[in-house]
Amino acid sequence: MARSEFRFVVDGVDLSVDQQRLIGSEIQKAGLNALSVASAKLTNPLTLGHGNLKLRPEWYGLWVIDGPFAEDLGQKINDIGFWLQR
Repeated sequence: MARSEFRFVVDGVDLSVDQQRLIGSEIQKAGLNALSVASAKLTNPLTLGHGNLKLRPEWYGLWVIDGPFAEDLGQKINDIGFWLQR
């Protein structure tokens, strides 16, 4: 399974938590748009991410997972009850 990782780092600038969340959200949108612009062939994508620095800082960002692993992980998430029907 291939993995590509892209980072955006801001160093030497004091950002409030609200600014960090806003920037993180905009980067997530840009990343998803970049997949579209690059015509990435996704078969069964699962997108995971959040902007809550207090929850799990190491998870701050967005992961797009595709293929069999995405199918398996998505089913596990549903099985433990994170999926909520609206």
